[in-house]
Amino acid sequence: MYQEDIGPRAAVVPEVQLWVNKWKKEDVSTVPSSAIEALCACHADIYPNVYILLTILDTLPVSTATSERSFSTMRRLITYLRSLIGNERKTGFAVLSIHRDRQIDRKKI
Repeated sequence: MYQEDIGPRAAVVPEVQLWVNKWKKEDVSTVPSSAIEALCACHADIYPNVYILLTILDTLPVSTATSERSFSTMRRLITYLRSLIGNERKTGFAVLSIHRDRQIDRKKI
């Protein structure tokens, strides 16, 4: 699917092997533990295809939980009692519920 984004396979495979060998020689505590850490540690000039692959990996959704959570939230919010309020207020409640981990400054509101 992403063949247009990276170089030919004959160039990518050895580059990935070099990338893996680079981290095999490092101390375990310095090896990246996530794709984002690996992307930060990857030099685009030295490993251009690995950098592109890591960028693609970092942008792919891990799951659909976020979108499913949004739909579940909307379903909970649209009840008989709340159906009387306007769409703008429903949207505000949905955003507050979805992003409930963020701190809200009540003075700004």
